[in-house]
Amino acid sequence: MGRYKKGTRVSRKEMWTAAGGKEAVLRELQAADILRRDQAYSSAVWSEVSIALFGNNAKTNCHWLWTVWTYNRSCVREQFCRAMRESKEMETDMPVRETEPLGPVSKKVKQKKSLRHEMYLQPGDKAADLDQDTSDKETEELDQCRPKNEAESSVKGTSDREAECLAQGTFESIAEGTCQGPSDGEAERSAQGTSDSEAEGSAHGTSMKQGIQANAYQRVKQRVQAKAHQTVKQRVQHKANQNEAEGSGQGTLDSEAEGSGQGTSDSEAEGSGQGTSGSEAEGWGQGLLECDAEVPDQGTIESETTNEITVESEIEGPDQGSPGSETEPVNTPLSPKQLEPQERKKRSVWRKLPCLKKKFLITIERRKWNKIAPLKGHTKLRQPWTLWFYSSFKQKNPCCTLAFKYQHVKSNESRKVNAPYLHIVAVCTFPSCRAKYVFSMKKKPSGQNTKVKILVSQRGKIQHKLTEKKFRPAAYLRRGKIAKSMKWGSSHWYYSKLRSTPVSELLSGNITRCLNRNVLKVIASELRKSTRLHNDVLMEIHLTQTIMKECDTKFYKMPGYIQHYQVNPFGVHMYSETGISILVQHLRRKDPVTLYLDATGGVVSKIPNQAKRVLYYSLTLAGKGRDAPPVPVCEMLTNEHSVPPITFWLMKFTLDLAKYTQIRVRQVETDFSWALIQSALLAFNKEHILSYLDRAHTVCRGEKTWAEIRQFTVLHLCAAHILKAVTQAIGRQTEDKGLKEFATFVFARLQNATSLEVALDIFRSFCFVLLAERKSRSVKNNLNVLEDIISKSQVTLGDTKELEQHCKIQTCDSEEEKSSAKTIMGRSPFSKEFQQVLDMVKVQVANEKSESSEDNPYYCPGIIKILFDSYLGLFPMWSGLLLGNLKRYSSDEKMNPTAKHAVKTRDTNCHVERWFGIVKQSILGKRKYIRPGAFIRKMHCSLQARFIEHIMQNNLSQELLLKPLPPKSISHSQETWAKREEANSTTTKSKYFSAPQSVPLPQGKKKKGKEKKSCGKDADGKGPKDVSQNKPCMPADEVETLWKNDPTDLVVSILRAPDKKLEFLLRQREFQTLRPHEWIAGEAIESYFRTILNHEDTTCRLFQLSHYTTGVVLYGTREQCARQSLRNVNFEAYDGVISFVNVKSVHWRFVYIHALSKEIFVLDPQRGCDEMEEARQAARKFGQYFKMRHNQHGREDWVNIQWKPATIQHTFQRDGVSCGVFVMQMAKSVVEEFPRIPQIVKINPTKKQMCQYRGQMALDILRGSGNGYKIVLL
Repeated sequence: MGRYKKGTRVSRKEMWTAAGGKEAVLRELQAADILRRDQAYSSAVWSEVSIALFGNNAKTNCHWLWTVWTYNRSCVREQFCRAMRESKEMETDMPVRETEPLGPVSKKVKQKKSLRHEMYLQPGDKAADLDQDTSDKETEELDQCRPKNEAESSVKGTSDREAECLAQGTFESIAEGTCQGPSDGEAERSAQGTSDSEAEGSAHGTSMKQGIQANAYQRVKQRVQAKAHQTVKQRVQHKANQNEAEGSGQGTLDSEAEGSGQGTSDSEAEGSGQGTSGSEAEGWGQGLLECDAEVPDQGTIESETTNEITVESEIEGPDQGSPGSETEPVNTPLSPKQLEPQERKKRSVWRKLPCLKKKFLITIERRKWNKIAPLKGHTKLRQPWTLWFYSSFKQKNPCCTLAFKYQHVKSNESRKVNAPYLHIVAVCTFPSCRAKYVFSMKKKPSGQNTKVKILVSQRGKIQHKLTEKKFRPAAYLRRGKIAKSMKWGSSHWYYSKLRSTPVSELLSGNITRCLNRNVLKVIASELRKSTRLHNDVLMEIHLTQTIMKECDTKFYKMPGYIQHYQVNPFGVHMYSETGISILVQHLRRKDPVTLYLDATGGVVSKIPNQAKRVLYYSLTLAGKGRDAPPVPVCEMLTNEHSVPPITFWLMKFTLDLAKYTQIRVRQVETDFSWALIQSALLAFNKEHILSYLDRAHTVCRGEKTWAEIRQFTVLHLCAAHILKAVTQAIGRQTEDKGLKEFATFVFARLQNATSLEVALDIFRSFCFVLLAERKSRSVKNNLNVLEDIISKSQVTLGDTKELEQHCKIQTCDSEEEKSSAKTIMGRSPFSKEFQQVLDMVKVQVANEKSESSEDNPYYCPGIIKILFDSYLGLFPMWSGLLLGNLKRYSSDEKMNPTAKHAVKTRDTNCHVERWFGIVKQSILGKRKYIRPGAFIRKMHCSLQARFIEHIMQNNLSQELLLKPLPPKSISHSQETWAKREEANSTTTKSKYFSAPQSVPLPQGKKKKGKEKKSCGKDADGKGPKDVSQNKPCMPADEVETLWKNDPTDLVVSILRAPDKKLEFLLRQREFQTLRPHEWIAGEAIESYFRTILNHEDTTCRLFQLSHYTTGVVLYGTREQCARQSLRNVNFEAYDGVISFVNVKSVHWRFVYIHALSKEIFVLDPQRGCDEMEEARQAARKFGQYFKMRHNQHGREDWVNIQWKPATIQHTFQRDGVSCGVFVMQMAKSVVEEFPRIPQIVKINPTKKQMCQYRGQMALDILRGSGNGYKIVLL
């Protein structure tokens, strides 16, 4: 132990030398504002002080600083608190009024001192212990240490009045006697109360000096040095020095009495002589000077601790022994009612902890002890001894969370006979707690004991603040168990453990059982990292592909699960021989097979250094209800979402499928995505969409044989997606909800049409109803036909001869007319079919003479235009025209009219959408953006079991359970046709595909109470005007119009970055803040920043940082910064950052980061700001921000840059609302000069020029918008 301590002293000495001494440490602690910061072991303040003192934040330096502060090494904390109290007293102390009585002054000063104790002293400090009562046990021990001659001398050497004062435990008489000295009258009274020998001994200072200095002085010195209050010391010294200078203490007893008698009257001497004799005063004066603290009375210890603050207050008050003071000094401690608010305030800060024993035994099971017992020749326990020791300790003391600082096990060769076998020291990790625990075991446990007992002794008091919560770190075996038990996520585990935590631990702030969610997230992250094959994302996929191929033993030509893998652009093709074998089994059955194709996002994270997000594509087989879910046969992950990669994926799959069977997939269902449509046609039919439409038209006319039709894969669009898109398009053409519902019902009947004749008849009636302005007889007749179709789900065909003639006319179109159209809709043969019907209806409506003057409420030609522009040309792709049995169109084989055939009128993409739900909810457990390697492994494990389930539920060949089907050549392919299984499938109808209770009618236009000229009808009787449809207004006129109208949430500007990663919407409400003499909103400034960047920074070298994120970085907490980490932004791709920040919600400042010169600028439009200091603070904050991004997400961009503060000369604003204008103009100047830094920014601050700036900037925002001034003036 001696060697260990010696080495420790040398190490401490070296640390003090390296830190620059105690003064340097105190100075840096004051600079770090240690009293207002978190003083825990893991606090960031120790790193800051370590960097300032040692130049680095090494763990050893931080630990040494925390130890020096926490354990008050070299009285560092005591001196620091003393200095802070002195500076506070100089600011807050009021001058003493001599005419004020002592009692009120003592009471006020006492309250002030108690508040100072609460403000500057931490519980458990030496000075703070003066405010607490001494325990009875401590009092008895101190009384036993007092020698007998002390009491005798105190009785013999004092008068009755002195004895009474000593019994009361007051300090004022002693202090005054020390400072002023006794008078002549005092000496006479003192001499009358004693014998001649006693008076002579008192005169020579022998009896009293020995009694006080040798006995009481030593006891008081030890007691006071440990608990002295520094403020009292200074004031007592000051009073003693003052009186000494006046001649009250001259050196000898006679001269002191003489000087004191000359300076005071008899009454004064009587007032000052109530404390002690001359020698006693001299002894107490020496004690005060040597102890450097307040000196208590010789009374009881309770009086010392109770009245010490009152004594201090009396010393600060007027001198009671001076002439003119008529009242006798009396101690007036505060009453309980006066102390109650202060005590309540103290109690409100601290937790209410249970009463615990200071000595208790803990037990460790024998099997656990054998695991942690030290090995031979070692003196340290083995882990996890800390976990098991604390688990047993927590049963007896649930309050404190321990940090084990020292442990030693006595070896067999030790020569220290009386030393314990085991000695462990632990401290509570709560910053406010001063409890220290010693674990000891006297002898080595014998092998007979089943439980090992260890004695625990507590030193110091347990004190926990309400704001503190601590827990022991989860390490070793406990960390692994927590990671394995977080099956349902960290939040579920956290709340389950929090619910089972005992109340005693929660009340004390001990959350070791449940930890916190941040730690649990780290543990979960460590568990996920442990399952990675490689830290690099792309290398992990390559290793996954290799392992799956090597582990697959049941294959013929396609081992594994990953069949293709490419890096840039990223792409992974995933399918197996088992999935292809299942599809082949379904194709060999009599029922046609439909595959469902779609994509979803949010399941896989982005690939490093590749900007686009990764989507998950799936080609899925349909399921059969809840118990038979859909199964994918081919999947893909890619971040390139264009036609070539999707086509390559589908073509590679069809090529591998052709090795097993030549039967074609009958139908592919997808949503309205042009990339998926064109890719599916190229992969399955080897044709373009125009060729597909032409072939579909010939099939519907009956010009194809059944053999030709069988080689034709039908591409159908999801009915739900199409109906939703049409409903939204109709809603943009009319505001009448009844007309919108009616048109949607009619379009749903078009979707259900299974022949072109039926569709043309419905469309003919629909055109009559929507194109006629007057409600004529033909409109009524066609309306009745549509109502009958909608209400009864029946179609009444018109003149079939006319339709047949119409079809024949359509077939005679020349090739020149087909090639004249340039768009897909224009070149589609179905568009021409519907166009001829429309032309015929227009002619009939024009030639018809209406006998009725009633307006047609269904009149809305815009709906017909929408259908022609986007949908009618693709009629066979979203209707039931090519669904069901296509033998009805063959020229050589006809369907049996007596046989019952199921009519299929529409289909949706619900099966693949359900599969995406299974993937996200069941397989991934609602986790998002996981690594591609982990996603592939999870999908492979899940699909192996789902394939087995699908084989058993669909009665497929049992051989697939053993091994997939072998590939066969075309000549050896054998098709086995199974009997058709008719199942009573329950179909559910949606709203628009079922008959409504009543056919919706137009509701008419509602009249508004207040109508403005701008929102009224125009001369043609139409609704509100679109600025883009009429003569365009000048941009300046638009600015004035938007400024004058009432504020609304109308979007007036949409600005996007060139890379389309940032988008800024500006509404009219924020746009109106650009009006003169108004404080500009942050959204308007953001939009102007984007405008000038799009115009000037064409190479995208400057990054626009949100003003909210900038405010969080400069003025937010660490938790807020973590939520604004911008993990997807690569700052290395930029040469600078422009932004602005809001100051106290009333002022804007411009923030500019110039990465090329490593400088940061903070420009304030208002005078009085120290821009260099603000830039220095911003440089420090942004440096910490980039390091935080590195710690959280591993981002290396700008993490090693040492930012330098700088400033730019500029003009200042003259009013209180132009700060936003200055910020916008500063940004413009900086962007125009980039990459150079402007020397000066000149902005004209006059009111007239400010108004011009505002108008020009508003005009620039509108010109830079992507809306093209399509602003509806309401």
